[in-house]
Amino acid sequence: MLSIERKRTEKVDFSKPLTKYIKEQFSKAEADQHETQIATLNGLREDVRNLQERTETSKEMVWKYYSILSSLELRFPISENNVRISFPWTDSYRQRKTTLYSIYFERASVLFNYGSIVSQIASSTSRSNIEGVKKACNQFQLAAGVFIKLREYASLHPECSTSADFSSESLQALSTIMLAQAQECIYEKASMDNLSDSILSKLAAQVAEYYDTFNQLLNSNSLKSIVDRNWSITATVKSYLYKAISLNCHAKALEQTSQFGEQVSRLNIAVENINQSKVNLPKTAPIELKEIVERYAISITKYCESAKKDNDTIYHDTIPPAHKLTPIEKKALAKALPLPEINFVDPFNSLVPFSVKEDSAYYNDQKETLLRKELDNIEFHNQSAKASLLSMGLPGSIEALDVGVPVALKEKMNVVTNEQGVSNITRLLENIQQLSDEDSAICLSAGNLLKKEEDEDNLMRATYGAQWHRTPSYTLTANLTQDYAKYTSHLQHSTKSDSFIRKKFEDHKKLIQDLESQTEIIALLPTNNLPSGKIAEIASLTVLMNDLDALMANRESIAEKLKNLCKKDDITLKLLSPQKDKSLIYAEEIQKYEPLQMSLNESFLKQQKLIEDIRKENEKFTSQKSKQGNQREEILQKYANAYKVYNELKANLDEGTQFYLNFQEILNKFLNRCKDFTTGRENEKIELKRQIEAGVNPHSPLTTPSPSLQSPINQYPNQFSSPQYHPSPNQQPPQYVPSQQQQPPQYSYNPQPYQPQFGGPLPPPQSFSAPPPPQSFSAPPPPYNSNNKHY
Repeated sequence: MLSIERKRTEKVDFSKPLTKYIKEQFSKAEADQHETQIATLNGLREDVRNLQERTETSKEMVWKYYSILSSLELRFPISENNVRISFPWTDSYRQRKTTLYSIYFERASVLFNYGSIVSQIASSTSRSNIEGVKKACNQFQLAAGVFIKLREYASLHPECSTSADFSSESLQALSTIMLAQAQECIYEKASMDNLSDSILSKLAAQVAEYYDTFNQLLNSNSLKSIVDRNWSITATVKSYLYKAISLNCHAKALEQTSQFGEQVSRLNIAVENINQSKVNLPKTAPIELKEIVERYAISITKYCESAKKDNDTIYHDTIPPAHKLTPIEKKALAKALPLPEINFVDPFNSLVPFSVKEDSAYYNDQKETLLRKELDNIEFHNQSAKASLLSMGLPGSIEALDVGVPVALKEKMNVVTNEQGVSNITRLLENIQQLSDEDSAICLSAGNLLKKEEDEDNLMRATYGAQWHRTPSYTLTANLTQDYAKYTSHLQHSTKSDSFIRKKFEDHKKLIQDLESQTEIIALLPTNNLPSGKIAEIASLTVLMNDLDALMANRESIAEKLKNLCKKDDITLKLLSPQKDKSLIYAEEIQKYEPLQMSLNESFLKQQKLIEDIRKENEKFTSQKSKQGNQREEILQKYANAYKVYNELKANLDEGTQFYLNFQEILNKFLNRCKDFTTGRENEKIELKRQIEAGVNPHSPLTTPSPSLQSPINQYPNQFSSPQYHPSPNQQPPQYVPSQQQQPPQYSYNPQPYQPQFGGPLPPPQSFSAPPPPQSFSAPPPPYNSNNKHY
């Protein structure tokens, strides 16, 4: 088997040119940060240059360097007139050196050597067993893919063709010989597997075809004088050899169908070809090739003589002349394999010009806008479908016809039973009451401290008159008092919310308790006289609603695909070195979303038809419902509503618990501020009282007040100013709204949604507001709705 000689190069230094470019185009800091990466790049190129072994490790090293060069190609304008780095490489045929200031030439040369290593691994692989044949075949096909890709790359960068082995004819010849040898491996494996003579004939004919094409390319004007003559000789020998093999196999197939005349004619030609193969076989040919040619020469000649004898003595079939024989069909199974994926840690990924970042951000805005639009469309159509079904009382009115308790309601009952519904809510109510009491006690303690301090200050002022010269308490405590009033108001509102929750629980306690007992509900359900199996419309409705379920589930799948595609969609590299106007790049790249968008539009159109069909079938179904069926619906809907209330209560109480815990942290800080203030004022009071009683004039210029007599405002400047809260722009004080359906009362204070804050001072708390009780419970219950997973 033939392999490709590698190109050779000399040492190259990336450091100075790349460092200079980074300093000029970005900054000295960026250049310093990339010093290690550039040194690593230099070292990697040296390792690739000095490679001697032809192993998988060597192959991976060359591919790694080739991959990193893709980053250099995009980010550094390496050329004779810009970043000047010269790359010297010899050609593979005569080892003549070509030197170019071109990153494209460097990258093409490295890719050539990658193909060279792959071809050498393939040709050195033992093919004595099936696994060896398969490995060699795979490597030959990969090498073919390398040289085909290289031919495309070199055509885009004409300067590469300065090197003789980068001409179009050269690279086509190299890919062809790799395919020829891959096809030869496929024939060998088919022979080992004892496939039919007909298949073997077709495979061998294609091997001969590849070698013929390779030989023609080698004898072209651009290659004839530079390529090793032994290549052409080997191609000639193998072309004749596999033509003979193909004819021999075809003759065996003809024998099976009693076409003895044509069999002899084919074998005569096979003998001619195998003899030509022997004639062209040089003395220096590999022993393996000599043995193969000799073996086939003996077997084909012997088979031909035997066939002639049988036809002459037994069959007497007419032997057609060679020019009247139809060509043997060829079967090409060898295919060029794609190159491995370029997957590496880019050492220069941060070197993106600001203008490219802006262009990439513009595209990102486009795709994010598209994603939001489609997600909004999905949500709108999903909610529209749910609303349509709800208005028709579906699927609850169908499930209400089931004997006993419907499955959907059983699932809800299991949840309540497992959570010990009534006990669970009772425990949460007790916990929230305890937290409320603790918060109220903290707030009351703070208020008492402020009131006590102010009362004592007023008493001292009344006792000493003008001698009591310090700042009045009400002036200093204005902010603290304001906070106290605000926090007290929040607690009052929260207490009202607690009361509403308790009333809501008491109103529904019996129904929630029933959900823990299936026997109780079964006793209340009237017997259904119209089994669902006897109404054709029910079956139709069920099928249609299942179709709608599947449609909505498919939309969610498309939504995930859109999100993943949007997340991975980064066109920065395409914008770094654009081959076309960026507006065209945007238009082409955004088209990748169109198939998913079209799928969504088809889904929306299908939904319209499904909803209309469901509406028609439901009208037929509704007209046949019994009185007992309506009563069942009302009872089942009542318990479905009770389950909904149970979940609302849990959510309300969990939210309220979190509110009180967050509020308690704020109140404790407030209490500490009040303690610091009153302690300072107490010390100041004692010192001032001592001076007055000692007859010392505190206003005398010879008197320097002791530190304890200084105003607590001066001692604690950060404690007695107006409380400062700095929530982040997206954070708001806590809010607790128990009901999801009813509006809270309109208090004078308008609470904001609470979001907990991390890493900074806590925002002022807000009250959680209680919604009012329902205005009326006299209205008839709506149709039962099971609230299943989609509706």
